[in-house]
Amino acid sequence: MNQFVDKATLTLKAGDGGAGATSFRREKFVPMGGPDGGKGGKGGSVIFQATHKVQSLIDLKTNKIYKAENGHQGMGKKKSGPAGRDLIVNLPIGTQIYDDDNNLLHDLTKQDDTFIVAQGGKGGQGNSVFSSSVNRSPQHSQPGMPGEQLTVRLELRLIAEIGLIGLPNAGKSSLLKMLTNANTEIGDYPFTTLHPNLGTLKTDDREIILADIPGLIKGASQGKGLGADFLRHIDRTRILIHLVPADPSPDVVWEHYQIMLNELKESSYSLLEKPSIILLSKADLIDSDTENSIVVFFKHQQVSLLPVSAFTNHGISSLIKLILTMSQ
Repeated sequence: MNQFVDKATLTLKAGDGGAGATSFRREKFVPMGGPDGGKGGKGGSVIFQATHKVQSLIDLKTNKIYKAENGHQGMGKKKSGPAGRDLIVNLPIGTQIYDDDNNLLHDLTKQDDTFIVAQGGKGGQGNSVFSSSVNRSPQHSQPGMPGEQLTVRLELRLIAEIGLIGLPNAGKSSLLKMLTNANTEIGDYPFTTLHPNLGTLKTDDREIILADIPGLIKGASQGKGLGADFLRHIDRTRILIHLVPADPSPDVVWEHYQIMLNELKESSYSLLEKPSIILLSKADLIDSDTENSIVVFFKHQQVSLLPVSAFTNHGISSLIKLILTMSQ
């Protein structure tokens, strides 16, 4: 399985501006030509660009320092030096950029969104601009200005309209695969999903992005399990789908639901305020009488529960209609 990395710290250095040239005209029959030193080229900038082709910050793990090209020195005949090439760093859509003081500099929220994070230095002036009636042969030019240098912290928060959440092995990956045909790893053991997966639910006139968030466990909001690192991904979603796995005992199902609610409540994000759909997942594992008793149990607690099965398609069409209605 490919490793998923959603945090990175980088050191960035924009290119320095090129030095201006100190030069004089040297042409036949013009022995005392005037100054003609050109300006130095601008240093290249470091630019972050969002693209759907990158899903993780894993590629930044091996290279922590990014440096753009310096501008080139000015030339004679008042020719400016070539500018340094910009360095473009591709990042996943949803990457947030913070400075050393934890200030948010920019949020890359859409395809091809760009942000100049380190500006290249200006090129120095050549000696031609310093010529005057007092000094017709200036012997000096300017050095280029240094490019910006800084350390930034990157944090990825996936862009999805709907987040699938639940305890480990609740059936989130199976449901995502059923709804979107996403290529997710599925197995009958906890923490099969080690990183968020995205999929798109396509209808005749709509495309809705869903995210399968790795399983929460009791204590995830305090740093236990895999859930803590991925709660931030839920923060961007508009709607949450809670998956509570079927069990013969309504009390057990209710307990699992309460564990999930508590972790959302204790997190540092306002997750309980989001509209939600509560699913009784893996409903194919229980009989219809047990299913009905669990639904009634939740109804007495003022919670609407929709039984579904990604294995038999039970309840899937009703779920899709509900998603389309709530996401309008």
